Parts: sequence; structure tokens; C-alpha cells
Amino acid sequence: MRRFKSILGMKKKRNGLTLFCFVVLVLGLLAACGANVTNGSPNVTNGSAAFKPGTIYSINSSGRQVLVNDTGNAYSIDKKGHVSISYRNGEVTAQSPMKLNMSRDAWDRGISSGGFFISEDKTAIVYNPEPGNLSPLHVLISDDMGETWNDTIIQGAKGDELFIGFTSKTDGWMTSGASHGVGKALNYVFQTADGGKTWKEVGNPNDVYSEHLTGAGFSNKDIGFLGFRYYRDAGPEIYWTKDQGASWKKLEIKLPEEFNDYNKTPLSPIFNGKEGLYPILLTNQENGATVGIIYFYSKDEGLTWDYDGKLDNFKTTNYEIEN
Repeated sequence: MRRFKSILGMKKKRNGLTLFCFVVLVLGLLAACGANVTNGSPNVTNGSAAFKPGTIYSINSSGRQVLVNDTGNAYSIDKKGHVSISYRNGEVTAQSPMKLNMSRDAWDRGISSGGFFISEDKTAIVYNPEPGNLSPLHVLISDDMGETWNDTIIQGAKGDELFIGFTSKTDGWMTSGASHGVGKALNYVFQTADGGKTWKEVGNPNDVYSEHLTGAGFSNKDIGFLGFRYYRDAGPEIYWTKDQGASWKKLEIKLPEEFNDYNKTPLSPIFNGKEGLYPILLTNQENGATVGIIYFYSKDEGLTWDYDGKLDNFKTTNYEIEN
């Protein structure tokens, strides 16, 4: 009996050792594959940390700021013109090197409503240091939640209608625009592949469409979108590229007939990997009152878009943010 119990005990120990070795092997394979488990969900990141999405701002057809994607990060301006950045719903705050001239109007302080991208991994601010003049633009970059900042001057970029964003810690985009006659604006697109240290100009849509921007965004270095203020029709006016700006064409999206009587302003698209959302702001054609936001969604980095009414938001009408 003692011998029998001893044999069973040895078997259990061997089974336990086998199980332990199996667990170690699986953990090793997961580490080699770059898998990361967060909140119970697997997140394959190809060996590098996942890029955290950023808070994105856009503007409506009248030039007022709209919060497009709230990630718990934000900016604020005090009475003296100091620009502060907050992260994680206010847990972390930082002071940016910017100081605005508060004696000027909000639209003429050197910043643009869309000129902010605020992520825990990458914070980017594009601004004009000489409001009212077509001076070279500055881009402020922080990779450590505002502890340190790099200031890069983009000599070829000018204007005061600005948008900026990043799709990874290294790859980003920026647009600059300025009025060009009545009801027109010329817009230029820039990209960075080194985290914002250097920028190069890529193709723009000015030959096919030149109007004031209301939103912009890229899903990767090749596929990008520019949303424009509606002018002669009710919109939405969206032009897109899938060859890094070499060519641009109008994005044809089909809307339900129930939205025909609204003005439709395309805001900045939101991307998280291959998945994307394109918010369209609806306003009343008679009085300009905000009606709500409808969304198109994409599962292939913006190559195709579909409409799903379940994503629409008509409960809240206060989308405008004033600083």
C-alpha cells in the first residue's frame, strides 16, 4: 500500500512538472510573437508597444471647434495665454512652451482648432508664431506627456488653418491652409517618418478642389482624407488619396435620404489600426443649429466606408468647445 501511494505521488509530481514546463513554453512563445494581454484581451503588437490613440479636434462650417475623439487628454489656455496639456482625465498636467497673445481674437492667436493631437505616446501642436502673416509654421512634439518638448520649424509650410495627427510614434501628417480669394483656400499636406523631427511636403488636392478645411486624417502614410466646408451644396465634401497624395478624388459615400435636408460637414476621421470612423456633423439648413453626428465606418483603413445608424449620436447637441 505504501509503495502504491508512493508511485501515485511520483506520478503527480511528474504531471505537475510537465504542466509547469508547458506553461513556460507557452509564455515564451507569446513573448516571441509580441503578444500583449491588456484588460483580458490579446493585443498583438509585432514586438512593440501599441500606439495609444489621441484626442482629436476638428472644426464645423462656421469655424468653431468640435471635439471629435476624446481619449481623456485635453488642452487648456489660461488668461495669460499659457497653453497647458492634461492627460488621463487630469491625473497628469504639463505646461507647453506656447504662450498666446490673448489680446487678439481666438482665431488669430496663432493656433488652429485642429492643430492639436494629444496622446500619452505623442503630443503634437502645430501653430503659426506670427498670426496674420504667412510665416513658417512651428510643430511642438512631446513623447513623454509634456515633460520635454521639441520645437521644429517647417520652412515650406504656411497658413493658419492647421490640422495634425500621428498614426504611430514615428509616422505623422500635417495640413496647412490659407484663404485664396472669396470662398477658396489652398491647402498643403506634409508627412513625417521620424516622429516629427523632419517633415516633407506630399501632393495636395488644390487642382481638383480648393476650399476651407473642416477636418483631415490619415490611416497610414498612403491613405488620407481631407474634409471641406460645404459651399454650393449641402455636402459632405471629402477628397481622399490612396497613393500618398499623388492623386486625389472625391470620396463617394451614400447617405440615407432622411439626411438630404441637412447641411453635412465632414469632421476629422478617427483610425485605430485598420478600423476607422468618419463623423459627419449635421446642421439645420434654416438656422444652422446642430442636429447631431452620423458615422461611417471602415474596416480596411478607409478604402471603403459603410453607414450604420447604430453609431449615430443625436442625444447631445453641444459639440462646440470654446477655450
